[in-house]
Amino acid sequence: MDPNRSKLREPYRSLDSFTLSDVETACLILRGGSVLDWSRLNLTPPEIETLCAAHCLDLDDPDDAALVHRIRDEAIAYLGEQFDFPIPGPIRRATLPELLAMSSASGSRHRRLCACTLLKAMHVINHFDASEARQSLKLTEHELFELAEDAIYRTISRMMAERLPVVEFWGGRKQRSSMVTKLLSKEDPLSAQLFDKMRFRVVTATKDDVMPTINFLSRTLFPFNYVLSSESYNTLFPFQAFCAEHPRLAALTGQLDLDPAAAEPVQPASNAHSSPRYRVVHWVVDMPLKLDDYRSKFDTDGINPVPRPIVYVRVELQILDRRTHRVNERGHASHRQYKARQRGFVSDRLHVGLSGAEGEETS
Repeated sequence: MDPNRSKLREPYRSLDSFTLSDVETACLILRGGSVLDWSRLNLTPPEIETLCAAHCLDLDDPDDAALVHRIRDEAIAYLGEQFDFPIPGPIRRATLPELLAMSSASGSRHRRLCACTLLKAMHVINHFDASEARQSLKLTEHELFELAEDAIYRTISRMMAERLPVVEFWGGRKQRSSMVTKLLSKEDPLSAQLFDKMRFRVVTATKDDVMPTINFLSRTLFPFNYVLSSESYNTLFPFQAFCAEHPRLAALTGQLDLDPAAAEPVQPASNAHSSPRYRVVHWVVDMPLKLDDYRSKFDTDGINPVPRPIVYVRVELQILDRRTHRVNERGHASHRQYKARQRGFVSDRLHVGLSGAEGEETS
């Protein structure tokens, strides 16, 4: 793991210093959505460098550059073979920073479209390639979780040491028994996916610190393009109304590639046993991990799979402000009562089945 991941190389941006790209990232996490639906990026050159670093990419490293070029070339071939989509020569030869710059440029619309299309294909192919490589990785899930935990704890600890507005932080790997209980509470336990094997909660000083903290984490540990759209929900504050209350955000939201008249999207329920009074911002992301001496960590003939220096670990994040956290922990919305409701449901299901439990409740 790169030891520099724990250093706060990126400045913490308050709401008054947000850029258009910062607002887009916050919108993606708070409202849900997918970068595959975007028609352009709005990254400045420093933000392009930051995004590459958040992906653990050092493009001066021949191995990292080779990984990007391999994914780019496969994406070009895929677009040509499946959709007869021609990629102009300058874009075919472009580096990742150049592609990101083209997708953010205000000049040629055609070039921007081609760059965005190629980046979308690269985004999915890279993720698919990493998933296949994970199956041949010698490292266990436990060892990968340790690498991820180390990077997360060092970064958050450094934030707190530098008196950034993170007042509480905890999390880690979920216990096996807790995961079994959660699966038993699902409608179909055998097909359900658990996204919170690794879960972290961040508590900020005030509600106005929530978006800047999300932004900071997305620029250092959790790249915005690998946020799972179907797993984002926000019950803490309405995105559009919150932005309207802050002049800087209000000015930027008018430039978003969104329908300004669109209603706030319906957020998926966090959990059937959660209290309707529970307030939080929640998202799931695939966190990139840089592997030292990565070639030795795969069972491979060098081709199937191609060893790669970067893999991904799924992490669940929750963030809320201190006042909301205190309200959540009182009464019906508390974690203790949530667990009691969940355990009660599972107990009834195991003992008498759902129909029996429902009959008892209504009798």
